[in-house]
Amino acid sequence: MNLAIDIGNTSIKKASFVDNSLNKIHHLNYSKKKLNKVNNFLKDDFNKHNKIYICSVVPEINNIIKKKFSHKKNKFIFVNKIKLKSFVDKSINLKQLGTDRLINVLAANKLYGNTNNFIIIDLGTATTIDIIIKKKYFGGVILPGLKTSYSNLISLASGIKTIKFINDNKVIGKNTKSALLAGFNTGNKLMIDSYITLLKRKYQKNFKVIFTGGYANNIITKKNKYIYKEDLTLIGLITYKNFFK
Repeated sequence: MNLAIDIGNTSIKKASFVDNSLNKIHHLNYSKKKLNKVNNFLKDDFNKHNKIYICSVVPEINNIIKKKFSHKKNKFIFVNKIKLKSFVDKSINLKQLGTDRLINVLAANKLYGNTNNFIIIDLGTATTIDIIIKKKYFGGVILPGLKTSYSNLISLASGIKTIKFINDNKVIGKNTKSALLAGFNTGNKLMIDSYITLLKRKYQKNFKVIFTGGYANNIITKKNKYIYKEDLTLIGLITYKNFFK
């Protein structure tokens, strides 16, 4: 049995898999000030699994894994972007492209093989909007993450108290809390919908739109036709494993 690990800036997801089937996803929120939580979250995995495939955007955690589990280094495999350059348009600077965004290209191509063009929206610490044309990464956008931007606003504005962010369909608010929730939910949804419309108009493509990331549920509603794949990056890691076995 193998393991796929998706390491983001504030959270980690992992799931064991056999062949192409993921088991239950386990999730950890963490702070870079308390990285010992990461060690505890992963320490048993290096004994239980044959191979561990890692997609990471956090060098500090990469170093922890390489140091703490050096005696198991034959088990873990970090994504090598150079091996995936055939999935990237020649206009892209591969060195500055996050491994998670590239792995998501593999996942989209694997899941929807009959589709050539995708827009992938990852709602995590940052909000990323990536464009895949003819099955190759073509470019993207990085925006402040939903919760990141609002948490920063609250920390800087003395008149705004900390609130719990929940799904809310209000267009406007009647007090500070409901006004923040309207912006967090409806405001961000409108911004992303507008960006999708702009990209479709600019490139004149029938893009398949895929959402992933922890805050996607705040944007997607039953009324729209977007796809939600919580495990998109983990699926991409399985594809990476099969592609190079």
